[in-house]
Amino acid sequence: MANIESFLTLKLDAAYRPLEVIDSLEALVMCIVGKAKVVEVYDSIVRSPSKAFKLPSVIILQRLVKYRIRALKCTRINIFKRDKHTCQYCGKKFSSSELTLDHVIPKSRGGEKRWNNIVAACRKCNQAKGNKTPKESNMLPINKPIRPKSINFKFQNFSDPKHVWKSYLWF
Repeated sequence: MANIESFLTLKLDAAYRPLEVIDSLEALVMCIVGKAKVVEVYDSIVRSPSKAFKLPSVIILQRLVKYRIRALKCTRINIFKRDKHTCQYCGKKFSSSELTLDHVIPKSRGGEKRWNNIVAACRKCNQAKGNKTPKESNMLPINKPIRPKSINFKFQNFSDPKHVWKSYLWF
């Protein structure tokens, strides 16, 4: 049997909008006290002295949640996450400590710190590109740098098409 502490649950509001990922035991308690209903379950069971419960994989809250789309900040960590820790010039994967941020249009040429102008780059590629534009350096980013949609970004790690949550995530 798998460790029950490693099970996660997708929490939806009453309109089936994904809100967050929580621990399955926390989700089970929410269902027992009437704050949510179970939509999908894992095969794993947790037992009390008198009852057995399947761990919830997806729950839906009994109420609507005021839904605010928050703007994602253009930070080092978020750029690396968007680019999947891959250098956008050579295509190799790196750890966060091995990556740098590259301004596609250099700061000295008016390039700003914005989602559409910054990419993850390894040190070697960043130095090779230097203070040049992509055209001058003949180094175009593999993927066009864009601002990710916050809902996609939030659940990016759980977007495996075989995952039970896939039908509840809208991207």
